[in-house]
Amino acid sequence: MGGDAGLRRIFLCASPFVEPSASPVTRRAQRAVWLTAPLLLAGLVHVAVITLDLAPALARPIDAGRRWRGLPLLGRNKTWRGFVVMPAATAITIAAQQSLAARFARLAAIAPLARGAPQAWIVGAICGTAYVLAELPNSFVKRRLGIAPGTSAPRARAAQYVVDQLDSVVGCAVAIRTLYRIETLDAAASALLGAACHVGVERLMRLLPRGNRAPG
Repeated sequence: MGGDAGLRRIFLCASPFVEPSASPVTRRAQRAVWLTAPLLLAGLVHVAVITLDLAPALARPIDAGRRWRGLPLLGRNKTWRGFVVMPAATAITIAAQQSLAARFARLAAIAPLARGAPQAWIVGAICGTAYVLAELPNSFVKRRLGIAPGTSAPRARAAQYVVDQLDSVVGCAVAIRTLYRIETLDAAASALLGAACHVGVERLMRLLPRGNRAPG
């Protein structure tokens, strides 16, 4: 009889089935996708703007043709169009993403904004600005080495290619780590995914006519 009472307590008082939570690796992958998606979409918008030659008035070099020690400061391919399009597009995509997060708790829990972070569109603008600013040191160094935009030094082609693909990604990762409530490993994972996407977009850009490319 005592055994029967124990069984009744187990079946009558058993807690409801709880769906197992995702593994840490899965959650980290989800965060990487969540954090990378707005920047990838903004990058594709930038590619479309360049391809269609939209806003041609902004396609002017940031350095206005200035030279330093006889060499271009940044080069003709670093234009104001990128400085406007990337922050604006990223502001829109991250604002739209956070609007979805406000409707769905599961999305909001993936990678919430940090406490005290500004509004979502400002976060997006900061990330987009970090993207374009992080490219400038590499362009400056390449001009000092006499490397033409869109090319690499013959003796360091592989290393230069890696730097070309990672500079903006690192800038975004720093901004993301600061503005989102995530761990450093999450920012690193998003940077790795972002680098892979960056290479894919760069491959896409190579299919365009040379005049429509925007290399560093």
